Amino acid sequence: MARLRDLAPPATRASLKNFAAGMLCAAGVPTFARRRHRNLLAIVMFHGVESEPLSPACWHVLGSVLYRRQLEYIRKHFNVLPLHEALDRLAAGTLPPRAMAITFDDGTRNLATHAVPVLRDLKLPAAVFLATGLIGSDEALWPDRLWLAIARTNATRVDLTVLGLGTRSLAGTANRGAVYATTVERLKSLADPQRIAVLDQVLRVLGYPDGGDSGPFRMLSWDEAREIASEGLVTLYPHTVTHPILARCSDDKVEQEIVDSCAAIERETGWPPTIFAYPNGRPQDFDARAKDVLRRRGVRWALTTTAGFAHRRCDPLALPRLAVGSDSSFDYFRLTVSGGLPRRFGGSRGMAGAG
Repeated sequence: MARLRDLAPPATRASLKNFAAGMLCAAGVPTFARRRHRNLLAIVMFHGVESEPLSPACWHVLGSVLYRRQLEYIRKHFNVLPLHEALDRLAAGTLPPRAMAITFDDGTRNLATHAVPVLRDLKLPAAVFLATGLIGSDEALWPDRLWLAIARTNATRVDLTVLGLGTRSLAGTANRGAVYATTVERLKSLADPQRIAVLDQVLRVLGYPDGGDSGPFRMLSWDEAREIASEGLVTLYPHTVTHPILARCSDDKVEQEIVDSCAAIERETGWPPTIFAYPNGRPQDFDARAKDVLRRRGVRWALTTTAGFAHRRCDPLALPRLAVGSDSSFDYFRLTVSGGLPRRFGGSRGMAGAG
């Protein structure tokens, strides 16, 4: 069964996982899982929130209705702490039961228009990790530029031979979503200079204009970033300057991306940041070089995208998170944040029993 699922198209896989999640929720798994994980820290990772889910599909942008429902579930079932307090208490062994911290990566403007107002309504603290070099600019992050190019092109096919993907159909939103997901993953595997060059080539083929409207991926300005943090509910942290895959970068660029982003946050907030989030954040996306730079800069904790719950024996510079994507049903979300996902569906990978 698992092999058939893996061979299925992405939309079919999402349907299968959501169907399975519904059955597990009906059996009461979230309640049991919350009890089992009650002494661990759940760090939940969001990105953007728009009024409606994007079309073609974009995993890291949620619709506002589902997002509010998710936060209402969190407020009802978890003790939500500011991230810095949660990590301090994790280290000290003083976490409350069912502790959680909420995080957002990147820094798109829809945080101000759609995400933070719900946090304020529900009085939930959150951490926002900014790609500082693009804050206040008209440029979107590189994966988002690719989505915009694919979504807006008039082409019905695209030649992706340069990535070893051949020529792909762009007929219909399902094909466009699949091309985006496949292309962005292939780009992440390239050395940083090659990724930049190949992306520029693909964008030209698709007719993407430099300086165009970034739509749902428009970045916050610094004024907007300071405003969402002005009430103390939201805290700003660094997420590199340009959002590269650090493991694919030269030594100098690893240093520059981390040090300059930390400096920008310190300049804008008045305090040196002690928490960082790796772009993309899989184990293969950062390495010892990045950790060394973070230590020299005074960063105590760094967040990954490895699925799981944080415990006291975790590497403080490689803490797991629970990712929330737009292809997941509300039941799948309930299982994710409660720790009830089977490992084959992205569960906590053996961390559940650690205290």
